[in-house]
Amino acid sequence: MTRIDSRDISAACDGLTRQGYALLQDVVAAEKFHALHRQFNSRYAHYLRDVEYEETLKVGDRRYRVPVELAGGFADPDVWANATVLDIVRGMLGDDAILDAFGAVVSLPGAAAQHVHRDSPLLFDAAIAPLLPCHALTLALPLVDMDETRGTTALWPGSHRWKARAEGPAPETPRVPAGACLLWDYRLFHGGTPNRSAEPRPMLYATYARAWYRDPTGFTRQGLDRLAMPAGFLDGLPPERRRLFSHLA
Repeated sequence: MTRIDSRDISAACDGLTRQGYALLQDVVAAEKFHALHRQFNSRYAHYLRDVEYEETLKVGDRRYRVPVELAGGFADPDVWANATVLDIVRGMLGDDAILDAFGAVVSLPGAAAQHVHRDSPLLFDAAIAPLLPCHALTLALPLVDMDETRGTTALWPGSHRWKARAEGPAPETPRVPAGACLLWDYRLFHGGTPNRSAEPRPMLYATYARAWYRDPTGFTRQGLDRLAMPAGFLDGLPPERRRLFSHLA
């Protein structure tokens, strides 16, 4: 897997177009994410057990998608509106790209390999669908190092161009340290690998999309929120960041 310097926007966009993903080095100071990890463990401790709540979604064995409010350290723009990431997002999705969803996926100790999946179905049931430009991206920001012990996200290079999953190719299983991030095309086949450690592995995620797109499958159950934020959060944002929430107006 090619590791891209966070300043090389062109290489990141090229990797997303050709392979369907990009691994960016040193996007955020690792110390900041270690602090966020401590905050997550304190504020969301009840999500660090094998229980599904009304507001969470089980996405695999001992693996849950949980809401994270854009508050405290998680309101830091480095997390959800990182300047480098937004340059890539807008290069891939246009200047009016939006933040469609934000939260975390927690892989608990002993979690088995997740099912291989796309984040949402293809836009159209037609041969042209995999050939279209990217319409949404997933950003993965690990709060602890993702590796062979804690688990990582397996990615199938080029699978954003497949109509259906192919059985033969082997996935990439990158080591992603805290402070680095993964970006992948919403159509890319991927899946979490087992967590063989004794500790939960929380990973923040953000979904960026073209202004007209909303994930049609991930939030259909009542109680699941795409975005959680305190009252007045949007009022204090500068125009450049507020544009990400234009769909909420």
